[in-house]
Amino acid sequence: MVAVIVGLKLSLLRNGLRRSTWRLVAMIIGLVYGAAIVAGAWAGLIALRFAPSWLAADLTTVGFSLLTVGWLLMSLLAFGADETVDPSRFALLPVSAQRLQPGLFLAGLIGVPGLATALIGLGSVVTWARSPGLIIVAVISVPFGVASCFLIARVATTAFAQALSSRRFRDFAAVVMALFGAGVALSINAITRASSDFSPAALRAMLQHTAAALGWTPFGWSWSAPAELATGSWPAAMIKLLLSAALIILLWYGWQRFLVRSLTSPLEVGGTTRRAAHGSFIDRLYPATRAGAVAARSLRYWRRDPRYLAAISGICVAPLIIIVTQLINPHSGSATVAMFAPTLLSLLIGSVVTSDISYDGTALWTHVSTGIRGADDRAGRAMAVGTVIGPIALIMTVVVAVLGHKEALLPQVLALVIGLGMIAIGVGCWAGTVWQVPVPPPGSNPFQRGNSGGLAALASTGATVGLTAACALPTIAVVIGSFWIGWLAYVGIAVGVVSGIVALRLGIGLGGARLDRHWPEVLARVGANS
Repeated sequence: MVAVIVGLKLSLLRNGLRRSTWRLVAMIIGLVYGAAIVAGAWAGLIALRFAPSWLAADLTTVGFSLLTVGWLLMSLLAFGADETVDPSRFALLPVSAQRLQPGLFLAGLIGVPGLATALIGLGSVVTWARSPGLIIVAVISVPFGVASCFLIARVATTAFAQALSSRRFRDFAAVVMALFGAGVALSINAITRASSDFSPAALRAMLQHTAAALGWTPFGWSWSAPAELATGSWPAAMIKLLLSAALIILLWYGWQRFLVRSLTSPLEVGGTTRRAAHGSFIDRLYPATRAGAVAARSLRYWRRDPRYLAAISGICVAPLIIIVTQLINPHSGSATVAMFAPTLLSLLIGSVVTSDISYDGTALWTHVSTGIRGADDRAGRAMAVGTVIGPIALIMTVVVAVLGHKEALLPQVLALVIGLGMIAIGVGCWAGTVWQVPVPPPGSNPFQRGNSGGLAALASTGATVGLTAACALPTIAVVIGSFWIGWLAYVGIAVGVVSGIVALRLGIGLGGARLDRHWPEVLARVGANS
């Protein structure tokens, strides 16, 4: 069964690369970046081979612990979990979760993140090639550490995905993600404050304390075992190896439980298909046009589909981290930086609009069969995204201005938030018709990614952000000038609104015309990516 699943993963990966040029480009870019990261990590780990034991111990513990944390954060907020071989596809086959699990584990490690992590982990063996005992412990810690990276990320994303199938949980999920972002911001701020004194002794103490703290967390148990042995604490090394083994066993059975549930009770049965009442608030919110109907349907998806909630969380966390980090420390933080943080949210809206059509999956055929104009589709999706994210950006801006006592900067920030937001939506309306990125299919884990490894989505985000920034250069220039000529801030608002309207009209018009010409091709790509 292991060979079958791994072979299936390789076949799907190969076929996906043959079918999509974008996936091939994304894979090549990922391999180049992964190779560069691995080469840099190996250079550092080889250099640590000749460093004092205490320095190598602290740096490897901190570095590899942060690598494990990065797996968790990137799975939840950016790339998602690689489920090219989706467990739910085996639901109708006579195969148990216990038989599937080893194959799914190895298949999940086939990709740039898994291979890079394994290679970097092997580099730690070079660092600790100082005695036979250290080599043995290091060799044991590498598979423990790699397994911990994968299992922590997989269990977290699967648990959160299944929790999102509950409407009660979704009502509070945005608050949970905000608190999570605040917690990360507090941690970053604490480290920043601790490193404000750049004396060697202070840096040494900070590194030692950070390594000691991370080494006794689940993220550092396996990676810090060789470090404990190298510094003469062999009982601690044995204890950490035992703890890491227990963690892997616990995560393995936890993941197995989620696999059993996914094989017997798919996420789409979570009771999220309640019929909307006729004449509801959403129906009255938009005009009685085809674009209004698309907007109403899209807004209901934003309310009910966990994948949209994951998308909102992903673009809201970064501004929240910046805001909290800057405001909680009045001495080293900058309220001005916090004030401009909501512009990042507006800048990222375009990536959400770009991927919106991909979330429809094969259900997009209803648009094609009804003969809806492409411009109506683009306009409706733009209205829905603006209805959801627009108020979030504006409320965030006003709250930061009040908390940071930066009301004087409101005109400049509003010019950027409004201008960038409207331009980003316009860019997304066009970009979403040019390329369709792989997204999780409806009812599946909203944090999974396809066989492109998430790099296609990253490339799409980079392209839309870059194009949005380029189109917003007039607004940005006027806002910069307003710091010397105050009244230009209000001109910036006007320039932002006008630029946004032009971008929206062009994005909807050009994107709609492209859809009218390429509906069958778009439907085929969306169906293949979902």
